[in-house]
Amino acid sequence: MAFTLLSDTQVRHILGTLTPEELQDLITSLQNALVQYSCGDELEYQPHRAVITRPDGQVTLFMPASTPTLVGTKIVGVRPSDAPAATTASGSPEPGLKSVLTLCDERGQAIGVLNAAALTAFRTALGSMLMYRFRRNTENIVVFGAGKQAVWHIQLAQLLRGKDIRNITVVNRSAARTQALIDTLTKDSESQWPSHISIRAFDEQNDRDAALEALVVDADVLFFTTPSIEPLFPSSFLTSEKAREKSRFMSAIGSYRLDMQEIDPEFLKQVVDPTGVLADSAYRSGSIAVDTLSGCLQEAGELVKAEIPTEKLLEVGRLFDPRSTANQAELKEWLETGLVVYKSVGTGVMDLAIGKALLELAQKKNVGITTDDF
Repeated sequence: MAFTLLSDTQVRHILGTLTPEELQDLITSLQNALVQYSCGDELEYQPHRAVITRPDGQVTLFMPASTPTLVGTKIVGVRPSDAPAATTASGSPEPGLKSVLTLCDERGQAIGVLNAAALTAFRTALGSMLMYRFRRNTENIVVFGAGKQAVWHIQLAQLLRGKDIRNITVVNRSAARTQALIDTLTKDSESQWPSHISIRAFDEQNDRDAALEALVVDADVLFFTTPSIEPLFPSSFLTSEKAREKSRFMSAIGSYRLDMQEIDPEFLKQVVDPTGVLADSAYRSGSIAVDTLSGCLQEAGELVKAEIPTEKLLEVGRLFDPRSTANQAELKEWLETGLVVYKSVGTGVMDLAIGKALLELAQKKNVGITTDDF
């Protein structure tokens, strides 16, 4: 069986040169993996992650996962906060996180090793796209954060729905990081940025709160990609009479601990309240979509703080189950025009699905090192 090795540069090259058809194939791979996870009783076959902390503060996470056809482990190294950052060959500081994904078939035969830095950010953003791609209105997009997750959310939204997007606004405390993100997309990308899409940094003007509320109210899509410990804006920004004139797609992927929250828990309470002000645009009397129920109940701070009932959380895999008996017309209308809130903390089966798909693309494009004898 072929074994393929992919460096960070090679993974980023593959992801940066995806054709629309290849992107659709990756979406299908991720969707199928989540359907299989949610509807195939796969939770019991997902081992717990392990964490070790060395005396110098170096943290290493071991994150195993399995499917009926794949076994793999992602290893993530976290540099101690007080350790000086090493520099790359180009002189820039090395990232504080380093990661690698090892993949085997169901019998344990190794099929590949990939640098997982770009892969992790990409698969998380791709998870948001599973539901975003159906939106009828996506003219105005607001992105909170300016890291890799923000970059990939913008890139994938543009690839999938570029002709329907007009404005993208990035909200971040660091003007330098925001400008670096914009430059990455408009100047340093391997593909030309569409001239009809305006991408800019949020202008606080004289009154930040008023300017931010106006921006949020006008948004069709909100992507949250920050590890914030406080809500990025109050619930009232989205529950006012003016805000309720339109529905929105909202994806929150930045918070991953119980002390973190990007979306105001008070807003989430309104989302699931069948008698609340948001009920008209809700699905099944008010629901929130999640990548995995178990993961979000353990790690999604805003969901836990809002005390969202378990029955109000819908796994994406179950929504897209082809065997589902749910009213498909109702689901389609909600995905296209309803208030959709999606929360993700990530799961290992997402890494396996996209990692395997990237290995196949690498072999097809003759990228990386492949041997038939491992």
